[in-house]
Amino acid sequence: MLFKLLDEVSARINEIDVVAEAPKFAAQLREMRPTIEAELKANGIAPDQLEKTILALSLTQMRIIKDIPAIAAEMRQMLQEGSGEPAFRCVLAASLAYLVQPHDLMSDNLPAGYGFVDDALLLHEASALSWEIAGDMARAEEKRKLFQFIFIFVPDRNHVEFRNAISGLATTLGMMRSFDPALAETTTQMLIANPLQPIMSQGTGGAPAGTSTFGSQFKNYPESSRPQYTWKSGNSMGVNFPDGGGVATDGRDVFVF
Repeated sequence: MLFKLLDEVSARINEIDVVAEAPKFAAQLREMRPTIEAELKANGIAPDQLEKTILALSLTQMRIIKDIPAIAAEMRQMLQEGSGEPAFRCVLAASLAYLVQPHDLMSDNLPAGYGFVDDALLLHEASALSWEIAGDMARAEEKRKLFQFIFIFVPDRNHVEFRNAISGLATTLGMMRSFDPALAETTTQMLIANPLQPIMSQGTGGAPAGTSTFGSQFKNYPESSRPQYTWKSGNSMGVNFPDGGGVATDGRDVFVF
């Protein structure tokens, strides 16, 4: 059932026309984040550049959303091949089960694919965990920057719910590592067979021993980490983060630095 639903969701995302639907996505951003214009102005974006900036942000986020099918395919392959530790396979299954939920923290029916913002967050968190487990901290850091960028689009009223859902992945990993591996594998198979059942507890911190610390680094984001928006060379838009690095776009591609 999970893999069938993944095919359906991926097909739906693949149908999104980034260029044609970007104005709708930008309008949804304004609705979900009523403070976005004030935030941009506070960062030095001139009033006559607000439309351009919001559209650039929207185009970038839509391109990240369009990458969801590829990320999901990699996770699916790991599940089907039985690779990786049982506890992390359970996290992968939980992440993919979240993706196919039509009404999770954000309805998938929001205009222009905006409803997949939360799914992009969860999948990039799971991907970062996978790179940490593999010992590739550089790739994990890249996912971290994309994670911070995606959080810009989270509705102001839902920050707590999003942080709890995201930390739930690390909590699930630690919990499953503390159990018999057979239980983790059984849970994974249950998620594959029936992914529309409740899939994870939404942890509030204090993850069990053995978890990755990645999720906890964003416990207080965005309250403690406001991005800085800049334009470079007239065409490239960048989002810089206080702890270094950021995300940039030239209107066609997304760059992590």
